[in-house]
Amino acid sequence: MLEELWSKVRAVTWNFFSNYGKAIVLALVILVLGILVISIVKKAVKKNSVKSRKIDNSAATFITSIVSLVAYVALIILIIVALGGSASNIIAALSSVMLAIALGLQNTLASLANGILLIFTKPFKAGDFVDIGGTSGTVKEIKLFSVKLVTPDNLVEIIPNNTVFSSTIINYSKMPMRRLDIVVPVSYSTDVAKLKALIKELVEKDSRIAKNPSYFFRLTEYGASSLNFTLRVWTDVSVFWDVKFDLLETMLEKFRENGIEIPYNQLDVHVVKAEGEV
Repeated sequence: MLEELWSKVRAVTWNFFSNYGKAIVLALVILVLGILVISIVKKAVKKNSVKSRKIDNSAATFITSIVSLVAYVALIILIIVALGGSASNIIAALSSVMLAIALGLQNTLASLANGILLIFTKPFKAGDFVDIGGTSGTVKEIKLFSVKLVTPDNLVEIIPNNTVFSSTIINYSKMPMRRLDIVVPVSYSTDVAKLKALIKELVEKDSRIAKNPSYFFRLTEYGASSLNFTLRVWTDVSVFWDVKFDLLETMLEKFRENGIEIPYNQLDVHVVKAEGEV
């Protein structure tokens, strides 16, 4: 009985390996070689992408991931074909699966597509200070599905790429220089020549303010209680806020020293007594 059973097992095993042995060995060889080739290709793609001046780290990582995904899908197809499967049937099945996934994950795939556009169109990069639809912060990461911002008060904002592309994007770090506008209200009795001399002295003294383009300081509005002058200077993006705050503080100090009044709204209340009141 045992001999008969063993004989049948050997016969089935022999028939299996006779019919499928070569295919299995071929599939294993393709698997090992495929993994080796994919590893080499990934390293080469990543190395060349990182070296390219036109591609940043986010794009390099994305390109490597896409190449790896396509290569593994191709490897799986080759293994199935080596095992006797039909390439056309496999491709048709994959197409059906991909269609079902696409219909179920429309928003996710839209975010993915927008992530690809972000990486290659580069409206901003990691480290830039941006405003996306009213949310301002420093870009920390650009992912395939979202953008990570850190706000000035150290909050983390995760914005889906769909929202990013449907919003107005302001990149404050894109250009090396930025114009600073300050409205300077002064009393109607102010000596304008003296005021202009003081502003000129302050501007020329600050080495962070660009000489070209030159600064602008002119009367731009007759206010209800003040003459409103506008000061415009150009400065490096990295020191923009420091220059603004320093100018405001220094102007206040100089105006007080030189008797230049900064008017503010005042309300005079007159109490009128009615007849018969004491």
